[in-house]
Amino acid sequence: MPKPQTYANMRESDRALKGVTQTMPDGRNAPDATLYRLSLYHCYLGELLRVGAPERITSSELARELGIKEETVRRDISFVGEIGRPGAGYKPEDLYREFTRYLGLEEQYPIAMVGTARMLEALQVVFPSERYGVKPVALFSELPEDAGVQVGDLTVQHLTELAKLDRDLGVTVALVACSPGWVQVTLDLLANAGVTGVLLITPAIHIRKPEGMQIHQVRMPCDIKSLACKCQVPVGAGRPTE
Repeated sequence: MPKPQTYANMRESDRALKGVTQTMPDGRNAPDATLYRLSLYHCYLGELLRVGAPERITSSELARELGIKEETVRRDISFVGEIGRPGAGYKPEDLYREFTRYLGLEEQYPIAMVGTARMLEALQVVFPSERYGVKPVALFSELPEDAGVQVGDLTVQHLTELAKLDRDLGVTVALVACSPGWVQVTLDLLANAGVTGVLLITPAIHIRKPEGMQIHQVRMPCDIKSLACKCQVPVGAGRPTE
């Protein structure tokens, strides 16, 4: 979710994933990098629609706003189908709806979240999920004392209750922010509960991926170290004077 993606470094991922293809459940094929960018366009259009979108938006405008080549945007949209008229741009709501359909999303995509009650409350501040088309429907914590705590309109359950996750909730993706020592147990429990995708933001380095599970991991210590290296002043370049 791989190093954390931004509008700028997404292009690096595009190059790294070139040629890798993801098979969609109904037979559609698209490179993994295209699927990521379609999700990026979907999020961006969702924000536009919330704050007031223009009557039409062009592929060149999407490219400029997101730092992507225009021809790449056009190629990505071609995977979704014939939308709008060439040269006339797209109605943002139509484009958003078609991306939603193609990505197999819902207006409020159900997810489970795992972390301490304190962490789950903090995540609500930095990731107000309802703004992004995601709806937490089940919360779990590795701390026994967190069981029964109310976070938003949901009650936190102990991690062991994952085995009883209601399949009717339709949860296939989970956000995991538990402590490092609980990561493997959590992944195994999620897999047994039918969850096949995990966004892992706990900086565990070595994990055993359950069979059939997709894991996108944000490793903040590694990313900070990489960023620190990139920000070092080259030898001989000198430092700015005050």
